[in-house]
Amino acid sequence: MWDCTAKQLQASLAGGMRQGDVLMVKERGLPDGQDMGTSAVLAGSHRVVARRIVRNHDGRVWALDPSLQHIKAQHDQVWADREGWYSIRVAYSDAAWDFAQRLGD
Repeated sequence: MWDCTAKQLQASLAGGMRQGDVLMVKERGLPDGQDMGTSAVLAGSHRVVARRIVRNHDGRVWALDPSLQHIKAQHDQVWADREGWYSIRVAYSDAAWDFAQRLGD
């Protein structure tokens, strides 16, 4: 769902670092990619605020000391449980049935 290991998922959930379909995963090392500033909107509904945000070569967003804010205020704000770099992962979803449609987050 978030393209992470079971250990990463367990650590992120235990630290309260999930907001709806967006998950913060603690990363090792430093990202290499395009600097996006200190605020970015993902999946049209989640704002990431961090000291620095980078999109790496495969499109994954990394954030330094991030917090997540839900634009529609349907989820409480969440913060990284410790300092450092986190990848911000949006859950992938399968296509809806032909008689259904996704209503959004």
